[in-house]
Amino acid sequence: MDRNIEHYFYRKENFLDEKYCSDCIDELQENDWGKHEWYLPNTDLYDVPQGNHEPEVIGKETFSDNVKEINDFIVGELHSTILQYISNLDFNWFVGWKGYCPIKFIRYHPGQKMQNHCDHISSLFDDGRGIPILSIIGLLNDDYEGGDFIMFDDKKIETKKGDLMIFPSNFLYPHEITPVTKGVRYSFVSWAW
Repeated sequence: MDRNIEHYFYRKENFLDEKYCSDCIDELQENDWGKHEWYLPNTDLYDVPQGNHEPEVIGKETFSDNVKEINDFIVGELHSTILQYISNLDFNWFVGWKGYCPIKFIRYHPGQKMQNHCDHISSLFDDGRGIPILSIIGLLNDDYEGGDFIMFDDKKIETKKGDLMIFPSNFLYPHEITPVTKGVRYSFVSWAW
């Protein structure tokens, strides 16, 4: 077992092709967006911090039919990529997962960011499935400035349109998105359990 935690971070280039990413953004722009909320485990409540620094999201509750089709396509494509990630680890005791959440799409306008956090949150699965084991983040565009994906305290992870990242959903993998300074950043997230 590799003791370097960066070993368990995986980036798949061109997970989605550029045209599909552009088509997704066109469809997403027609959907209703809401403000990102943070789950507060101490109080078992959700909170939207004051100010306009939080990005906008589309969750399964507000999917249009076209966005549901995008979700279903991406979720279908995730299977082989997650299997590749797990196979590369070559652990005989970690050979699969049970499923993943519907996609959450995230849009960042200038000045918006995602604060440093980890994804070890049971509220993702309110029906008792437990906690996520893998975090999945995809990028739908790269024609913006700022909005850097940061992990391991200060390491900028280079990403481009269509890339996908997978890493463990626990306290060892805090991550953040720095403020977008120009343009609009589109991404998506899911979690496997």
